[in-house]
Amino acid sequence: MNYVSILLYGGNFHVLNDNVIVKEDYKIFDKLANEMGYKTRGPLGWVQIYLQTKNGLIFDEGPNLVTAQGREYVAQRVFNSNAYSGGVRSDWTSYVISHFAVGSGGSVVAGAPPTVTLNGPYICDTGLITATSLGVAGYLTEPGGTTLAVKSITASGGTRYLESSSYSGGGSSCTYYTKMKCTCIIPNGEPSSLAPGATTKIDEAGLYFVSGSTAKLFSHICFAPKWKEKESVLTIQWYILF
Repeated sequence: MNYVSILLYGGNFHVLNDNVIVKEDYKIFDKLANEMGYKTRGPLGWVQIYLQTKNGLIFDEGPNLVTAQGREYVAQRVFNSNAYSGGVRSDWTSYVISHFAVGSGGSVVAGAPPTVTLNGPYICDTGLITATSLGVAGYLTEPGGTTLAVKSITASGGTRYLESSSYSGGGSSCTYYTKMKCTCIIPNGEPSSLAPGATTKIDEAGLYFVSGSTAKLFSHICFAPKWKEKESVLTIQWYILF
């Protein structure tokens, strides 16, 4: 006699050839999301913003949101597949997280005393609210249509690499590399259209997965406004933990 061990998360099922067929798969995913946090977590991100001005250093930090399409991108890359139960999705398996952009639509400041209200981010975001054109040939078009806005992370001295985590327990230890750190820089001279001494508002930023000249928003953050002069340097330290 064959014995079948059955673990149920609710919903209708039947047994066929000693296999459990769960008709309502979504209930299993809901169970995992509620008990293990997958619904809200996804890849985790933290962003630090440094604006070096002639008057000193301005600092801000906060969590980013990995968008729905960013999470789907990770799933496609892990499985090297864009298939789902009803067909296929847009194929992002050849894309790489390699670019970033900034914008000016991330917040509203109003009232006395002034109160900052953020305009996002949201899980369904596919682009920045108002991307800023940096005006440099070779930069890519942001999904919202702003040209020369999406910049390679490694341009102007930026970097992209993995950082380690260590674990020790149960009589064993290991080191693994699942922390992605990106240093994104908008240097003196950008945006190129900005007049000397003038400022531009920056209160949102995004990381992008890219193939060729096509950029897709991976993660998005909105923050209190920073005012960049053409002569100042904006540095974004972007951490993603998988």
